[in-house]
Amino acid sequence: MRKRRKKIKRKPDGFRDVFIERRSFRSLITSAIEVYNRETNGALLGRNAVREINGRKMKVVSVKEAYPFQTEKRTPSEVIHGNISAFKRVLRAFESLKTEIIGGYHSHPYPYGGFVALSEGDVTSIKEDIEAMVKIGQERVRRGWIELLLSIKRKDYKRPGKKEWYICDYVKKLRVRLRTKEKTGYDVLVSAYWVYPKEKFGEKPIKEMKFGVKEVAVYVPWIIE
Repeated sequence: MRKRRKKIKRKPDGFRDVFIERRSFRSLITSAIEVYNRETNGALLGRNAVREINGRKMKVVSVKEAYPFQTEKRTPSEVIHGNISAFKRVLRAFESLKTEIIGGYHSHPYPYGGFVALSEGDVTSIKEDIEAMVKIGQERVRRGWIELLLSIKRKDYKRPGKKEWYICDYVKKLRVRLRTKEKTGYDVLVSAYWVYPKEKFGEKPIKEMKFGVKEVAVYVPWIIE
């Protein structure tokens, strides 16, 4: 009697885990620290790729660049496009440069609202950005949007120490700790989410469409040269 093979659940290609390349990693962390205690945000540029992670090759979304928007209106609990014309100029510039936008990122300064996740307001803002990008020809975001969330809090140390940083690997998230002064540092928890349409595009305005949110794992190179 032939044994039945166990069905292996495979992750849908559309929900790939996220790999943050070295240069992007630096930009993301620095961007969140620069405007603390307010929210940062920006665009993610990248493509599908294969990376070796924990000794095996995996299909991932590679974040090649992180571009911080410079004209935003920022508060400790919200960030919005402060200059819509400037935002659209950025999108058109990326399109002219044949650069593919794969999503965006923003930060939540501590106390994170009690939990680490995308808020309803975050999803609404993402839908607005998807609508703007689709209008100028950025087609990839129709299939899903990657949002990186940087939950950040300042740490004050009693004893002075040298400037340093290290990464703690969680099940899906990454925790980055940096000491920027003898008694001051920052704790940044990085998480990644797919924001994806549950309805077909074109049947109704994007702002009225239903979108789902799925958390995926996020990785970085262990050696940041």
